Amino acid sequence: MMSRRFNTAGPNDPARHHTVPALSRVPGVREIIEQGSYFILHAPRQTGKTTALLDLASVLNREGKYVAAVLSLEPGAALTSIDAAELAMLDSWRYDLAAYLPADVSVPRWPDAPQGNRIGAALSAFSQEAPRPLVILLDGLDSLAREVRASLVRQIRAGKPRRPRAFPWSIGFASVREPRELDAGQAPSSTRGPASSTGLDAEVLPLQGFTRSEVETLLQGLEERTGLELLPGAVDRVHELTQGHPFLVNALVQRIIEGSDGRKGPLTAVDIERAKDLLLDRRGGMLDEIGDRMRDGKLRAALEQILTEVPREPPAEDMRAGIDLGLVKRSPDGTVALANPIFHALVARLLPGAVRSVFPVGQPAWVGPDGRLDAERLLEAFLDFWRRHGDALFSSAPYGELSPLVLTAFLNRVVKSGGLIERVYAIGRGRMDVCIRQGGAAVALVVKVRRDRDPDPIPEGLAQVDEALARLGIEDGWLVVFDRRKGVSPVSQRLGAAKEKTPAGREIVLVRA
Repeated sequence: MMSRRFNTAGPNDPARHHTVPALSRVPGVREIIEQGSYFILHAPRQTGKTTALLDLASVLNREGKYVAAVLSLEPGAALTSIDAAELAMLDSWRYDLAAYLPADVSVPRWPDAPQGNRIGAALSAFSQEAPRPLVILLDGLDSLAREVRASLVRQIRAGKPRRPRAFPWSIGFASVREPRELDAGQAPSSTRGPASSTGLDAEVLPLQGFTRSEVETLLQGLEERTGLELLPGAVDRVHELTQGHPFLVNALVQRIIEGSDGRKGPLTAVDIERAKDLLLDRRGGMLDEIGDRMRDGKLRAALEQILTEVPREPPAEDMRAGIDLGLVKRSPDGTVALANPIFHALVARLLPGAVRSVFPVGQPAWVGPDGRLDAERLLEAFLDFWRRHGDALFSSAPYGELSPLVLTAFLNRVVKSGGLIERVYAIGRGRMDVCIRQGGAAVALVVKVRRDRDPDPIPEGLAQVDEALARLGIEDGWLVVFDRRKGVSPVSQRLGAAKEKTPAGREIVLVRA
């Protein structure tokens, strides 16, 4: 039997890839099909929509009550002509059906029909030839041009009363966008009375990320493949970092396998953090696509607003690419945030990327001959860097509001030199926490930004350093405060570091930047 692997490219094949069953990811879909209803499965890119459709069709065909087939709409994606799009899709569907239909079902011949009626005629003919009620799963509804999609919707609505003898009993669609958003941002149709995508009378099913239980099921494949012992804390950490995003779960596991180097034993939090940093360093696949999309000025500006808590809502259209990618999520109260800690860390790395040209190269001065982190030298290196470049970075857009992220980019050199940045989080809650480990030494940082009308952040920050040191079980800590108030003296004049006492009596370093 072929050994299965963790897949990050294209739909899963359960025979070759570790896969979460569709029926567990889309609760209620079986009841919708039994009722003869239609549904739209919507989720961001690379979250398993096509995999879920293929698995659902496979289950239905094995059970033998229905004939189920997945048909891609994407062959019509580049075409604005209804005539050309219909012909392209129907030609491609013959190959889809040849690959996936059960052995007792023949690939139908499409009947001749006029433009604008070919899809309906084909589905009607297929339904009449099929030995059992037909379930059709159409993948990529959002990929079609508006007029082509409107024509498809009309034909399906017209055929629905003929079910089940002369039209599919149930039709499912997969789409990046939910129906009410599908036509947003596209040019109006020239067709009189264009059909809305919401006119499908279909149940909308959001495809959620993996649950913790589903992540644990997938990670059991990691145990089988590597011999690493899966501890509950490791499952929690993978789910926390990815929030169950299917691509990220699989990509992170791939990096865990690479980093294990054949080692047996328990999978620790440090192993997972190293895998996360390796994933962010090497990127690839969807992470590269996010980097490419972030070159768009509107999306970039919207992400900066989210990261820095600028008190205004980014325009909805500026956020569209981020939502479609799954990079950004919108909560029930309407606020937007980055979808998970890995995407948060990726954006934090990519936004201040232009400042890396001013970073020194070679072995960092804060790494001693024994490979241990020297916290005093690390502090000196950052103060020197910020003294020389802080004013220029503050005065430039977007880095004036992203100074904590510039610090993160600076500290990423710890990873490059063999160290570990354990966590970066909580920017959206008014602070950023970082734990740096290298060669057995460690330092914890709490990073805060002071803006106009903000209270003095130092008392709260000192208590937060106490909390971080106690949680991490280490002694060295810094509180770094970036002052963004108008009228403050230049960085070169106000920059400094001094010893301070925390409420618990710990002696830490206060950095005023």
